[in-house]
Amino acid sequence: MKKFISVLAITLSLFSFQAFSQEYYEMRTYHMKFGGRVAVLENYISKALIPALNKQGVSKVGVFKDLGKPEPVVLVVVIPFKDLNAYSAYKEKLAADTEYNTIAKPYFETVGNDKPLYERVSTYFGKAFEGFKSFQLPTTSASRIFEWRTYEAYNEDALRRKIQMFNEEELKIFDKVGLHNVMFSEVLAGENTPCLSYFISFDSMKERDENWAKFSADPDWKRIVSDPRFANSHSRTVRRFLEPTAYSQW
Repeated sequence: MKKFISVLAITLSLFSFQAFSQEYYEMRTYHMKFGGRVAVLENYISKALIPALNKQGVSKVGVFKDLGKPEPVVLVVVIPFKDLNAYSAYKEKLAADTEYNTIAKPYFETVGNDKPLYERVSTYFGKAFEGFKSFQLPTTSASRIFEWRTYEAYNEDALRRKIQMFNEEELKIFDKVGLHNVMFSEVLAGENTPCLSYFISFDSMKERDENWAKFSADPDWKRIVSDPRFANSHSRTVRRFLEPTAYSQW
């Protein structure tokens, strides 16, 4: 009986850790070349990468294109990991996955100046906020759009205070006014650090504009934005409007 109780306690402890630990996110931006073979990259992501990640238990891979349809194409991929172990092991598992490597072969062979693909891949690696530990998908409307925002900070203390502002107050205000929370992360590595990066979603751009207006007018927002604890907590906002691809799992 004691052995059973001990095993049960360990199991519950592991469940509790998994249920409440913060996720990690790899956020890639593929900047295509002019004339880049977008179809080759998309075929790789949709038919090789996503199924292989799903086999590893890495689910809900988001893939997006810029709503403004720029040329060259910009493709954004966001991969949520349940913990650091899942993240640190995934590339080795991909390398050992025979099916993945077979399907990915055309992508791997698209190299050289005569086979244009992408100019570069920019990557953020982030840890979920304490106040928003895991990814959510608040809307599945066919017309849904995503707003990806990155807040750069003056320094590490300013970033810490801005994340505190989100955890204590701002996340609740977002939820109240309809800025539908998807994921929030402190960027641990990547360009323009120190910074945080988050995704919110809407059924339409009209809803987006209306709900940001509600946010600006909200009395709780007006209260916290004048709180001296959060003064000068970020220096620059970078935003991108995205639409999911047909094969995105968001």
